[in-house]
Parts: sequence; C-alpha cells; structure tokens
Amino acid sequence: MKNHRFTALVLAVFSLLLPSCAMQNDNEKASIDYSDTTYWYSLGDESHAADVFYVYPTVSTISFEDNGFSWFADINLPEVREEANGNQRFNKMLYGEYNFYAPYYRQMIFEAYQQSTPLLDSLAQIAAKDVNDAFQYYMAHFNHGRPFFLMGHSQGSQMLIELLKHGMTEEQRQLMVAAYCIGYHVTAEDLTAYPEALKPAADSLMQGLVIFNSVTDTTAISMVSRNDVVGVNPTTWTMASDTVPAEFQLGMAKYNEARDSVLIIPCPTRTWLYKHTTVCPDLGPEMVFIQAYEEMFPKGNLHFADSWLFGGNVIENMRCRLKNHQK
Repeated sequence: MKNHRFTALVLAVFSLLLPSCAMQNDNEKASIDYSDTTYWYSLGDESHAADVFYVYPTVSTISFEDNGFSWFADINLPEVREEANGNQRFNKMLYGEYNFYAPYYRQMIFEAYQQSTPLLDSLAQIAAKDVNDAFQYYMAHFNHGRPFFLMGHSQGSQMLIELLKHGMTEEQRQLMVAAYCIGYHVTAEDLTAYPEALKPAADSLMQGLVIFNSVTDTTAISMVSRNDVVGVNPTTWTMASDTVPAEFQLGMAKYNEARDSVLIIPCPTRTWLYKHTTVCPDLGPEMVFIQAYEEMFPKGNLHFADSWLFGGNVIENMRCRLKNHQK
C-alpha cells in the first residue's frame, strides 16, 4: 500500500510540473526577433571596410536548478545580457579596426556540457538557430556586400561551425574572409560530411576555417579539442609541427584599465603543434587554471586564454587575410 501511495504521489507531482516544463520548452523553441535591438550587444557603425560577426563563449555558469531547470541563458533578462557584455566589450575593443556585430543568443549553461551526447546535441540546435537567425538578419540588413570575419570562442565557435555547416549561402561564403573558431574542434567525420562548408585555411592568407587550441604540455589536452583534425599553430597559421621561436608570438591582448582599452603586450613562448593543439612550453600551467572546471580543462590547458593569448597574431593575420581577399 505504501509503495502505491508513493508512486501516486510522484505521478501527481510530475503532472503538476509538466505544464510548466512544456511551456518552458515552447519558449526555448520560439525564434528570437533580431530586428529588436535588445538582442544585439553591438551593431557596427559601417565606418570600416570590413565587418566582424562575433559570438561570445559560455558565460552562464548558473546551475540547472538555480536557472529554473532550464539549460539556456534567458536573454530576455537584462542581468543575463550583462553577463555577456564584459566579454563582448573586450572583443569590440580588440577588433576595433572593423565594424563589430555581436548578437545575444540563448547559449547553453556550462552544466549542459556535462550531459549525454544526444541531449547536448539537441540543446545545441536551439543556440545554433539563434546564431543562424542573427547572422541572416545581419547579412540582410547590415552587411551591404562588405567582406566579413566570423569570430568566436568556445561555445561561440561551436555555433559558428554549425552556421558554416548549415546556414550559409555560396554568395555569403564568398564574402567571408575567414572564420576564426577559437577554442573548439572539427572532427574527421565533420570534414567528410561537410567538405565544402568546412574548408580549413592551410596557410596565413587562405580564405576558410581557422581553429586553434593551446596547452602548456601535451597531458593537458581537453575533450574540447582532443579529436580536432584542422587546428593550426597561430604563430605560423600552418599545421607544421616544427618548434617555432618565441619571437613569433606577437603578444597577448589585455585590458588596460587606466586607458580603458585593450593593449597587445609581450607574452613570449616557443610553440609547436601536437595533434593539432598548440603547445606553449614557456607559459605557466596555472595561467588560467580554474579548479571547478578541472575535469574538462585540466591544469596546463589554456582554453580560457585562447581568445586573447595570441591577440597580436590574430590581429596581424586578419589584416593579411583581408588584404589578400581584396585583391
């Protein structure tokens, strides 16, 4: 009798929760109206010859439970949009040579990445749809035929890779100078399935996909980049495995509070490529280590620095690729 009562109680509680869960799922599946400027951090002023379309990394570290049992950041809330603003402001300064377009999107909270692959893949489709919708709105209303860069880090790069796979026309691809999808990966299966969409840029001038991840030693390679087959060394922009002298590292990007600007400051380190991951042996393994995320990013993994660690190299390379694209 007690077991029957317990089962009945569980079913009753579940039935009460079901409508709210269904409503939440409906809200998450609804489209974001990117004609509403609420959903953009930045809409470039069109004063430059080329654009950056930027997608920020995971900034929502709230737990699933504290997030109202939702896997997604609710970008209708000002405080959630504010979470992303520090990262976007930094990158708008870093890429100040270009018109900077940066949408908000319903990104997955960090805890989503600890779920099973089928669930994670399903969740990623919602975030990817937002990024695709924002990009299509940008192309239709703001681009006006200018060359552009796709720029992202971590989850932002993941969503840009989905955009490359599924969301771009051939005309749009011709305008794309490069897609810097930093801190993520493309697998051999991805290349086989999408050979035209995911064309790696094999040198410092080519149009195409650019990926890099970095560590201080090879034992720190994480699950995020373990199966990558296209990663380059950002000091040479090639897949060569030779050791590159420290002077090829052109400096990291750092915020300077006194000047309220992002500066490129020295960060010399030798580099080499190991299984498509850039090894930086002269940097300290605790440089950006966060113990709470040790399982995914062990000590010596530089994932949290990848978007700014080679800032000088990225800026110089963008100039070179754009110049080559405009020939």
